Amino acid sequence: MIDKIVPTALRLWLTFLLLLVLLGYSVLSSILFGAIAGLAGGIVNAWWTTLGGEPVEIVLPEPIRRFGRQIRDRQPRIPLIRSLARQERRITRPKR
Repeated sequence: MIDKIVPTALRLWLTFLLLLVLLGYSVLSSILFGAIAGLAGGIVNAWWTTLGGEPVEIVLPEPIRRFGRQIRDRQPRIPLIRSLARQERRITRPKR
């Protein structure tokens, strides 16, 4: 990954350094801002060009699956949660 970041980061750093100096910034701030921009651009470029993708299926270890089942199957801690939940209530109005 570093071999993808460094060349792009150096090119972007030099580009930003020269542009900031031409815009009238001091040399020290141009070096600092150029280095930050170069590092950020190098990381984004490396991420963009690295092959990969979303995994098709994630296989979790058994303890994590068991813990997930325990969380799904447990009762809610608040006993009034059912009374606070939205329910469909039909209000009948008297006919005139």
